[in-house]
Amino acid sequence: PRYNKAKFYKAIQFALTQTSNHSSFLPEVRKKFLEAGVVLIVLPHLPGSKMNGATKRVDGKIMILVNDRGRYADTFWFTLFHEIGHVLNDDFGVSCDEEQDDASERAADEYAQNALIPADKYNEFVRKGEAYTADNIKSFAISIDRDPGIVLGRLKKDEYVPYAETELSRELRYRYRVR
Repeated sequence: PRYNKAKFYKAIQFALTQTSNHSSFLPEVRKKFLEAGVVLIVLPHLPGSKMNGATKRVDGKIMILVNDRGRYADTFWFTLFHEIGHVLNDDFGVSCDEEQDDASERAADEYAQNALIPADKYNEFVRKGEAYTADNIKSFAISIDRDPGIVLGRLKKDEYVPYAETELSRELRYRYRVR
């Protein structure tokens, strides 16, 4: 089918419910996206390519391409929602991991952050000032129906938890191969 923005919004909401479904989310999300006229393609990361994802219009349809770079669930979901942000903003092209101070890249990042973790709930969580333990992170993730690794990834990005911290990563981040 041709791209249908209203159906795509519903497919996006469905995808958000799948962040903890590590075993069977991909075929289900692909199907919902396709029903909205969005083709989701997942490719292996090409070393040295610096490419994370891309969006393209093709004959009335939309293509979202993401790679499995890092193979962690939080990285995959952020990349996917970053590309969704581009589609919703009618911004098509390639997203790279080079530092881009581009308004469209910042808008896509912000969309992904807020779609995956609602800003008001995240701000309330970090404002509490509690220790970022596995139990606290899991509890918050459950309250917003997201995978705990996504929450940990955001805490690391925002420098509440050091990137070098490995114990929480081992416990909360899920590594998989999506193709």
